[in-house]
Amino acid sequence: MADAIYFPGLVPTTFPTIASFLQENEYAQERLRIADEVLGYSLISAYEHAEIYDWEVYEAGYMALTLALADWADDHLDLSPVVFGGQSFGAIIGSVYAGVLSYEDGLRLVRESAKVEVDYFEGLAEPLGCFFFYRLDGAAVDRLVARCQAEGRKVEASIYLDNSVHAVSGVMADLEYFRELVREEGGFPFYLMNRAEHCTMVTSLRQRLESEVYRKLNWRPARVPMLSDVTGELITDPEAIMADLLDGWVTPVRWSTVVEGIRRSKAQQAYIIGPRNMFSRLTGDTVPTAVVTPKAVQEYLDKGFAGPRGRVLPAAASA
Repeated sequence: MADAIYFPGLVPTTFPTIASFLQENEYAQERLRIADEVLGYSLISAYEHAEIYDWEVYEAGYMALTLALADWADDHLDLSPVVFGGQSFGAIIGSVYAGVLSYEDGLRLVRESAKVEVDYFEGLAEPLGCFFFYRLDGAAVDRLVARCQAEGRKVEASIYLDNSVHAVSGVMADLEYFRELVREEGGFPFYLMNRAEHCTMVTSLRQRLESEVYRKLNWRPARVPMLSDVTGELITDPEAIMADLLDGWVTPVRWSTVVEGIRRSKAQQAYIIGPRNMFSRLTGDTVPTAVVTPKAVQEYLDKGFAGPRGRVLPAAASA
């Protein structure tokens, strides 16, 4: 049965939540071993003490964790992937999974991109950020963004995950103003990140990342087509995938685009790879969906695995 493999973007995950998986799982241990060699330090030790704004450590740790889950799924579940995709940083992880980048180059991309991003955002005259919120529909978000822009405020819609979860990027001071508008409309502020993404305000960052990081890596054809969260197209060409990942910096994420791509791929079910998150609900509205989480992997021998159609796959069935 044709599967879609999807990697969420960075999900805020505290170290204690995943510590036992990282320390005991053989797939995680191998991913961490390679990461230590590439990065030159103990990733698990650094990840234990990292804040979410320690971009290199947090992204590298999240990549190691998620790819370890994917390694386990490849060996234990009867996967037949016809497409892979990912939201934001998840698309980079997916590109490593599909062989577009080696794992080593994926880690180098994280390390070198973090340097460029920190230098870029810290050098701005006006700090930029990205504000996440929910309980407002897309029409209300567009109306508030248009109002702010008409008032001369620098904000842009960045993420439309469904008709209630959104993000807006812009100048920090203007995002504080936007947050009050969200509250007045009955929305619920979630968190404010210290960098903008998925908007035209960071076009010069996209250009720097291409020339200083991405062009220096080895990009290869994907073994499984990538579902672009920029255009919804299915692509395998390495140059096109590289450009798509970069374009994600300057293009709003629209979940409707991903839904259209999943349908176009003819996938009959989906596996979400990563810590528990909202994407299982979103994808489940399109095709039957299962989630490969650290907890699911740790409980596999005792409980089996709950597949996309509610059927439990016993451990012995795929041993």
